[in-house]
Amino acid sequence: MLDVSRHFIPKEDVKRHIDLLAFHKLNILHWHLTDDQGWRIEIKKYPKLTTVGGYRKKTIVGYMWDNPTEWDTKRYGGFYTQEDIKEVVAYAKKRFVEIIPEIEMPGHSVAALTAYPEYSCTGGPFEVEGRWGVFNDIYCTKESTFTFMQDILDEVVELFPSSYIHLGGDEASRIRWKNCVHCQERMKQEHLTKEAELQTYFINRIENYLNTKGKKIIGWDEILEGGILQRATVMSWRGEKGGIHAAKAGYDVIMSPNIYMYFNCLQSKVNEKKIGNPNRVITLEKVYNYHPVPEVLSADEAKHIKGVQANLWTEYMSALDEMEYMLYPRVAALSEVAWSKKENKDYGRFCTRLESIRRHYDVLGVNYCKKISNE
Repeated sequence: MLDVSRHFIPKEDVKRHIDLLAFHKLNILHWHLTDDQGWRIEIKKYPKLTTVGGYRKKTIVGYMWDNPTEWDTKRYGGFYTQEDIKEVVAYAKKRFVEIIPEIEMPGHSVAALTAYPEYSCTGGPFEVEGRWGVFNDIYCTKESTFTFMQDILDEVVELFPSSYIHLGGDEASRIRWKNCVHCQERMKQEHLTKEAELQTYFINRIENYLNTKGKKIIGWDEILEGGILQRATVMSWRGEKGGIHAAKAGYDVIMSPNIYMYFNCLQSKVNEKKIGNPNRVITLEKVYNYHPVPEVLSADEAKHIKGVQANLWTEYMSALDEMEYMLYPRVAALSEVAWSKKENKDYGRFCTRLESIRRHYDVLGVNYCKKISNE
């Protein structure tokens, strides 16, 4: 997963990522295109999503917990035109890489609500976030919001031939829903007893609409919290618990646990580049030794584990060379996690093979992490 909302990169840099995915025989790019800090995909019916939502007035400097907070007050942003998207999708297809777009809902939507505050619970005003974290303002569940989301998705599905659309669904604060007349009325109409069920209603309704377009949905594991979903694929990021629960319930699952697969976390305790999230160290060996099919699943339940994904959240990296440093060589380990049987894996032999891969990195000019540490 490549997050281009926190920090935007031009389409040529996205193509570079695709080339390196193909080099490692990875065949899916999950493209995180919208979040609180920026809306990165042109939607022609709603131009303010990019002209307003695509830019923030300031960006936090350093870590979000630093005190005092320091700000870069330079206007920051960017977006991909629909022609850019088509070009990148075609480029990926030639390299046998499928792109799955993520359009976040109902949370992580402050950038969109800055552009169109009428689809919030409070009416705003809002500013595109320059901080990192989770925020209270999310999409309201009034009828006009669903029209808005469906209009957006109408354009998205025309740009991406993948059979999947990722809807996010993570970290949706429901505080606004508790105090919103429209949302509370919606709960009464649908006989819902808690706001988590309202989120399930939201996701199910969007899923129904996308099904009419021939698309299936993926969502982060929070989409399970409000009860029975329809046929969504669950992406388990808060450890493996959500994925195990989903697989046992008969849902397809993509394992992406943050303790193994968050490549925005440090590769060693020595943070020589001063980039990435310092709160967790995920070493090359830890990545390599991860097995995405939990042993607690039966053989039939295990069939629902459809794959594994690493995520690159870009709060603490702002350019291609920094992103490459956080990704490589851990992506090489990810490839073996994805394609190798557990009994065939051996970290020592992998490290031997890695010497050849490093020579390729050097030729390709990849800014990879050269320090392999188990600490």
